[in-house]
Amino acid sequence: MNANPNSETVREFLDAFEEVFDRDWSYTKQMLGIRVETEDQKKALGELGLETAPIIAEDGTFVRPRVADEVEDWGNRGRLLAAYRAVKELCREA
Repeated sequence: MNANPNSETVREFLDAFEEVFDRDWSYTKQMLGIRVETEDQKKALGELGLETAPIIAEDGTFVRPRVADEVEDWGNRGRLLAAYRAVKELCREA
């Protein structure tokens, strides 16, 4: 098995990952049923003493969440993003 980070397989994976979780994020959200909370929904939650942790900013994507805490209420997302970014950097260096 070739573990070379320059391999076409790694590049294909990164391209597919970025297509689904970054460039085509609006379609991915639609297919997963992810919807942005309306102001009324946010207000209703606040009245109940609840709030939703922002895990992806409205202008963010899974790959670029644009929130201060990428791990907030999302288990291993921080680990996945760190590993993705490390592989991406290895490919750039090659």
